[in-house]
Amino acid sequence: MSNKTPQKPKHNEAMQVGRFGLVGILNTVVDFVVLNILAATVLPKSLVLGSVTIFGTNYTVTGLIVAGLISGTIAMINSFIFNMRFTFRARKVDALHATYFFVLTMIGVYVFRPILLKFFTDVWTWPVLTADHISTFLHLPLSQLFVERNVALAVTILLVLVYNYLVYKYIVFTKDNK
Repeated sequence: MSNKTPQKPKHNEAMQVGRFGLVGILNTVVDFVVLNILAATVLPKSLVLGSVTIFGTNYTVTGLIVAGLISGTIAMINSFIFNMRFTFRARKVDALHATYFFVLTMIGVYVFRPILLKFFTDVWTWPVLTADHISTFLHLPLSQLFVERNVALAVTILLVLVYNYLVYKYIVFTKDNK
């Protein structure tokens, strides 16, 4: 007879969300570092690469959008490895569930993310402007462009994180994988 008390499901869920948060922090660091290197060197926001029309609205594709796609892709690969092994502790992930992971994550990275980056840098700029005013008030040595791309990315990442957790938990890393 064991004195070990089984863990409660709520405790397990909290631990899983905590592990997801740690992986998210790692992914975010990777994402920010790669995005900032690309945006400061070869893919600045001022670089216009073309335009695309979505639902009748024309959008300019800038270097920042492409830099975000590249940094998001690198973070996505990192996310798969660490979420599989550390967050959800999947022992095996079959080809179908791996495909689910990449397709569903790509929707977040290649569809939601560029739309949200565009939205927070060109449409609803209140978060970026507020952060820039705070930065200026505090005399931080940050350019408006640096604040813009990083605040827009941070808000975008937070929104996509909620989507990612839900699809990973309920579609990708299911009990079948444990």
